[in-house]
Amino acid sequence: MSQTLASRDSSSGTQVRIPSLIGGFPTQDDFVPSIVLIVFYFLSILPWIKRLYDPNSRTISFGSTTIFFAIERCALYAVRLAQSSQNRVGEDLGDNGLMYQQLSFGVSYMGLMVDALSFGRAVLVNATLEDPGRGSKDRPELRRKLRKRLGWMSYALWAMTQVGMITFGLLPYVSQSQGKANLFGNLRYACDVIPLAVTLIYVGGLYRVRSKLEFLDKSALNAIIMLSATLCIIPIYRLSVLHFTYSTFSIIPIPYSSSTLSGHFDKAVFYLFHALPEILVVYYVHCTNIRARFNTTPYGDWQKNDVKDGIPRLRQEGMIVDRVGVPQEGPEMKRKEAWWLKLYMILSTPWRRGRPRRDNSDEESSLALLTVNGSSTVE
Repeated sequence: MSQTLASRDSSSGTQVRIPSLIGGFPTQDDFVPSIVLIVFYFLSILPWIKRLYDPNSRTISFGSTTIFFAIERCALYAVRLAQSSQNRVGEDLGDNGLMYQQLSFGVSYMGLMVDALSFGRAVLVNATLEDPGRGSKDRPELRRKLRKRLGWMSYALWAMTQVGMITFGLLPYVSQSQGKANLFGNLRYACDVIPLAVTLIYVGGLYRVRSKLEFLDKSALNAIIMLSATLCIIPIYRLSVLHFTYSTFSIIPIPYSSSTLSGHFDKAVFYLFHALPEILVVYYVHCTNIRARFNTTPYGDWQKNDVKDGIPRLRQEGMIVDRVGVPQEGPEMKRKEAWWLKLYMILSTPWRRGRPRRDNSDEESSLALLTVNGSSTVE
């Protein structure tokens, strides 16, 4: 069977060793996890929708990559679910579905890293702004350097996203020759090494400025460090399994050898170290009022310079508090009614109106009688 399924080099006739698929072939082991992940990603969108309707938590472009990531993951695991529920040993799954899955697994998580960079940019820039309320002076030169360095990190991630799209576009052709397979494997390494290096440099830089930069919201910075460290798990896992190769790209093999990354243990490791960090980050971003958490506008810190307008422009665009970069001390806000309780009251109104009113005449008569008897006894 293995000889029949093996890919051959068209020029030399030798067997081509193809880089193994991250997550392995879609098998029955992927059926239940795909359903669970589709449900969880769909549910993660609901807090974002709720936040969108609240003017105090609404974000436009700040953290927007995460919502697109969640929607795309629903589509990704729907494709994986379809392929895992209908396959047989030796069946050719085709190129398109597998190529899309590998492209998504290999590229999409970089978008979450871009959002983490935008969170850090907002917090760091806040610490450089002039604010008489906290006694800080304007530091335009430091602000310019911070924006420039974080901007280059974002550009590097977006550039690797484009390289990844080109790389995984080569996937259907890797079985033609060993040279193409090796090129694909090398490019795939680059698509994980560079994002990991960028994120590690970013986390190291945040740790460095944490104790040196005055008027810095350290609790917000700690949250960003935790998010970035969680995202680092994904490329580390990928780099640990990229060296595996197999003899076919789209045909389901039997038995599942360790090199196919399709065994039970391999699947569990994939979902633990690749899928779980992604969904944890998505839920944090969607269930947190990130606009208030990182003290920024609905658009984040997007401008290249603010020498002309500065803080007034930020406040016009919706800066949460007056004292930029630090929590504002003031009277406790009136607690709002839970949004799900409001929704329940609205939906249940017709039902409550249609219910017959309870007749309390007997209870009222008994209560009146007891009152009369009680008063007579006292007399």
